[in-house]
This record gives sequence, C-alpha cells and structure tokens, in this order.
Amino acid sequence: MKRLFYHLVAGLVRVTNVFMFSRIEVRGLDRVSWDQPCIVSPNHQNAFLDALLIGVLAPGTLTFLSRASVFGTPFDWVFDALHMAPIYRRRDGLDKVAQNKAVFAEQREQLKDGDSVVMFSETEHAHTYYLRPLSRGSARLALTTQEEAEEEVQLVPVGINYYHLRRPGFKVSVVVGEPISVSTYMDRYRNDAPGAMNTLRDDLRDAMKDCLLVPNETDDYRERVDRINRKTEGLPFPEMKRALQTPENLDAKGEPRSGLLRLARGISLLNIVPMWGTRALMQWVDEPAFTASLKFAVGMFGLPVWWAVLFGVASWIGGITVGITVTALAVLTMLLRILLIRYASPPHRLE
Repeated sequence: MKRLFYHLVAGLVRVTNVFMFSRIEVRGLDRVSWDQPCIVSPNHQNAFLDALLIGVLAPGTLTFLSRASVFGTPFDWVFDALHMAPIYRRRDGLDKVAQNKAVFAEQREQLKDGDSVVMFSETEHAHTYYLRPLSRGSARLALTTQEEAEEEVQLVPVGINYYHLRRPGFKVSVVVGEPISVSTYMDRYRNDAPGAMNTLRDDLRDAMKDCLLVPNETDDYRERVDRINRKTEGLPFPEMKRALQTPENLDAKGEPRSGLLRLARGISLLNIVPMWGTRALMQWVDEPAFTASLKFAVGMFGLPVWWAVLFGVASWIGGITVGITVTALAVLTMLLRILLIRYASPPHRLE
C-alpha cells in the first residue's frame, strides 16, 4: 500500500510540476553513479518542495532525512510511505538527539545496499539565494558509511535555483555537481576524524556553491537576485551564472504591475475555495519558506478535488454539459491566473 502511495504521489508531483514551473532545467544527473551509495546534499529554500523536486528528478528511490518536528502526528504513515526519516536537533532535547544514532545506523545500511539518501546540509531552510552555513551531518554520515562500505560513497552537491521563491509560473534550475569521492578523505579521517569532517564539509560547501546562481551574500546581492526573472529564463544555467557576475548587463525584473495582480485575483472566483484554503494555511504556518510548498500541495491535491466537486455540483444543477463547461472555466482561469502573476513581475521577498 505504501509503495503504491509513493508512486501515486510521485506521479502527481510530475504532473503538478508542469503547471508550477514555466520550465525545469536539469543538469548533471549523468555525473553520478546512482547504483552506488549516494548522499545527496541540496540547498534548502522551500521546505518540502525542495525534496519533491529532487525525489522525482533523481533516478531510483531516495530516503529523505527530515527534521523530527514534523513527525509524531497522524501523518506519520504518509511520511514513512514517502521514505522520510526523522533527524533530531539539540532544540528537540538531548534524549531525542541520542536517537539519531539508530537513525544514522539504518541509513548507513541502506547506503551500503546502494541506495541514496537526501540530507539537507544547511542548518535551516530560508528564502535566500546564497548558501548558508553547513552542518557536519552530511560529512559525518558519508565518512562513517565509507568506513563500513566496500563500494565508493559519493557525496553529491546539488543546487536548486528558483527564479521566484514564492510564486508559481517561473523557471527552476536543478544542478547536480561533480560527486565528491569520500574514500579520498579516509586516511585523514582515521587519524583526525573532526578535521576530516570539517574538510569534507568545506569541500561540499564549495561544490554546492558551484551549483548556485548566487552562491554568496555580496554587496550587490539584491541586484543579482533582481536579474533572476522571467526575462532571463532563456539563458541556460552556466551562461546565467556567468552573466550574474555583471548583473547590470542583464534585464531587471521591473516594477510590479499591480493591475495584472488585481486581474489575477479577480478571475479566481471559480477557484475561491482552494484559494481561500491556501491563504488560511499560510497564515497558520506563518513561515515564508513554506509558501511555495503549500501552494504546490494545494495544486497537487486540493485543486483536483475541488474541480471534481465543482463538476459534480454543476452537473447536478445544470447537466453534464454545464458541469464540463464550469470545470473547464475553472481550470483555464487558474492557468490564466498563473500567467498573469508571472507577467505582473511580483517582487522577490527575501529573508
């Protein structure tokens, strides 16, 4: 049952991706030997949306190490079906942190079997384009696994580059960097484990920065981010990264077009219930990094259910033809809403 649920969600994610993003650019998947142990380390900007993207783009089935605070609810069955495993932090209490030993032992066994694990190495998710400080968790897991494994363990840097962190309808570039061979760090690890972990973490940081459009918080950081917009989406990642070294040569996003934003809201009457639900969820969560993830979740689950209900009610009142017409209008106006927001140049709201 869980396996079926996993594949159902994966299919829904792939379909929703078509509507969520204007295009998905994927680079570097062929750099990785996916049949060997892989620890995938993406940057973390958009809560579970980051995991969903990696999960459907990378070959094979991945296990996702996630913060333990999301577990312990009626949704634990869902999390387990989606191959999520809890990781405890100091804020969860020292008794909880001690449980990580068993979690990491289980992940090492999976890695030795040739599976892949996704571990977000940044200490927190946040709406920043630049890379934030990394923890030593990925380096520690990689080195302790390599100590037990016969095959080469790969630490895989990944950069997720959203052209808008909160709004649908924009491009995303997912860039897989050159895998780091963990075995080359083992001689030092045997003599100086903390030093080897720090070196591997720092090398991973540098490799992840190579996969990001804006890797550092520079003086012109906001100017560079302003150039990440629909007008520059046509540039492939390597060209865009180079172009951002001189952002003044790229097209600026431009001022928001409030008229188009009002029109986008005005045509949403047939989708008012899922729109209201999304707004309520965002107020309840009140964490910016969840904004795009919640919109994605509503688009993946809420909209199909709403359109089915709309079709049923409209068909009951006016017949099948009316039901089809009303539902088609709801779908088309939602697509038009996304298009209008895209051309309205909504501002980047950074943390």
